[in-house]
Amino acid sequence: MTLILLLTIIQSIAATVYWIGLYVGIRALPGKESRRLRWIVGSAAVLVVWLVGVMLLAANDVFRIDGPSIPVALLTTLAAGYLLLLSRTFRAIISGIPQHWLIGIQTFRILGGVFLVRYFQGELSGVFAIPAGVGDVLTGLFAPLVAYWWVAGKPYARTAAIAWNLFGMADLVNAVLLGALTGGGGGGIVFPIVLIPTYAVPRAFLVHSYSLIGLLRKTSRHSAPAESLHYGIETAQT
Repeated sequence: MTLILLLTIIQSIAATVYWIGLYVGIRALPGKESRRLRWIVGSAAVLVVWLVGVMLLAANDVFRIDGPSIPVALLTTLAAGYLLLLSRTFRAIISGIPQHWLIGIQTFRILGGVFLVRYFQGELSGVFAIPAGVGDVLTGLFAPLVAYWWVAGKPYARTAAIAWNLFGMADLVNAVLLGALTGGGGGGIVFPIVLIPTYAVPRAFLVHSYSLIGLLRKTSRHSAPAESLHYGIETAQT
């Protein structure tokens, strides 16, 4: 019960913080206030339904490690996140989110250390838990440092951010593959831990993707925090 409550609180906080990033991008949209209001309310509703829906399904044992439900949930979320990029408005919203925010938000990945805890408790195999847990922890620990480099305008910040994003994405892919090959790390991927592959993993992978797109297309520039809220307006108008 303690773990369920803890993960529920953590995922709720994470979802709220992710929405704040979307809010910053939405506020940077040009045009009528009513348009921005629709996106603000709509995005909040989608994030709430997404989180609550996944939690209810997981609590009712819909996501079984011996069935296709986990990869289906993961791939469906990724497909929806990439399809949104077909929308010019959504692309403008993502461009309006400060790059250091997209990077720094991944500090939540430190919580992947729960896999290491489950390993030491004998509930997950080391083949899965150690690389998955260590990769998540490293990604989360370096997130604020890379974000700082970006804000500080370090000459190596873009290269470091690209390398860090690629590492973070590779870690997620590796964790998913190892989880599939080991049967969920030896059967330890159950509720509420199953929220990680069905909810947290695709969310993190999409944020990595959005950050990487901005870095590779060079639509993200170095900016001080005070300038960040205005950056999206300039991007959307170009």
